Amino acid sequence: LVRFGAAQNQRTIKTQRELYLMQVLQGFLPLAILSVPLGLIIIGALFQISMNFMTLILTVLVWACPSVQAIVQLRFIRQSTFKSPE
Repeated sequence: LVRFGAAQNQRTIKTQRELYLMQVLQGFLPLAILSVPLGLIIIGALFQISMNFMTLILTVLVWACPSVQAIVQLRFIRQSTFKSPE
């Protein structure tokens, strides 16, 4: 909007930056969380390692992905609602 000459106050700009940061986190945190269990599964398959109980731990790590996405969204909502208006 700034390119088109729209005036924005500092609070709007700050909120947009926070939203952008939360969207980036929401996009990359699942990749980071999934890379650990998937990497271990691939390494285990390549080197024919018996994982037994470790597969349960890897499953729990994969389950954490939607939780992390929800936590990121809730954190942004909580930050934006508890701030005092300027």
